[in-house]
Amino acid sequence: MSGDDVAESVSTEAEPTGTTVGPPAGESQAAEWPKPPATKTARKPGVVPAKGPTAEAAARREEARTAARERRLEAQKRQKAAERKRKVRNWVIYGGAGAVVVVLIAVAFVSSRHSKQAFATLSAAAGCTGVQDTTKLPGTTDRTHLTDAQISSGVTVTYSTSPPSGGMHYPVPLPKGIYGPLSTNPKDNPNLYQAVHSLEHGYVDIWYGNGLSTDQINSLRSFADQDKVLVISYPNLPAGKSVAMTTWGRMQTCDKVNTAEIQAYIDQNKLKTAPEPNAA
Repeated sequence: MSGDDVAESVSTEAEPTGTTVGPPAGESQAAEWPKPPATKTARKPGVVPAKGPTAEAAARREEARTAARERRLEAQKRQKAAERKRKVRNWVIYGGAGAVVVVLIAVAFVSSRHSKQAFATLSAAAGCTGVQDTTKLPGTTDRTHLTDAQISSGVTVTYSTSPPSGGMHYPVPLPKGIYGPLSTNPKDNPNLYQAVHSLEHGYVDIWYGNGLSTDQINSLRSFADQDKVLVISYPNLPAGKSVAMTTWGRMQTCDKVNTAEIQAYIDQNKLKTAPEPNAA
């Protein structure tokens, strides 16, 4: 065998087919051959356990809740107490008001009764009749105004009472004051029918007859200063009567002039029976 054949045989044996060839002996594998990539394992984040409140914090919260609950209860108590006080106050007010009303009614009743008794006493002393209700007499409650034609013709109205206490009248009333005998002719001014219209507005007409002294007449004149009062000379009073007072549907006649009795009539009857008490 030749030398070349020996070398080829040695080479063939040294490199068998399919064998992984590594780095030469004595050389560092790290220096010449790369390491296979390392596989990274994903790390899960650590789970932090939930921390409960500390005993101190829990105690503070419980204390705060207790304090809030006590405040609510206290506020409710104050509200209920205020409500009770309000009810008691209302009961006292209403009860007091009711008592005042009862007292006022009683006083008014007694006063009215006393006034009526005093008026009856004064009327008897002056020789007066009782206050007559004349509303049932013919024409007394007639509120018709005289027409222009009636006024122009000088019509005369006949009343059921003398002096008149209501009925057909002139369209314009008389204002308060003192008047001499009034004409029965509606064309004249002032006239009787104007005084009747004043009765409809709540006036008191004081009629005085003949034969009174100057002092008596002057004592009557003072009434004309009062609101809604007429003082009128009237020669046709019933026989024996010196003075009469009329309001709408009411009349009283007296033998004597008694100013206290006349004022009592005014106080008890002015505006009371008039159909138009708020008219001028």
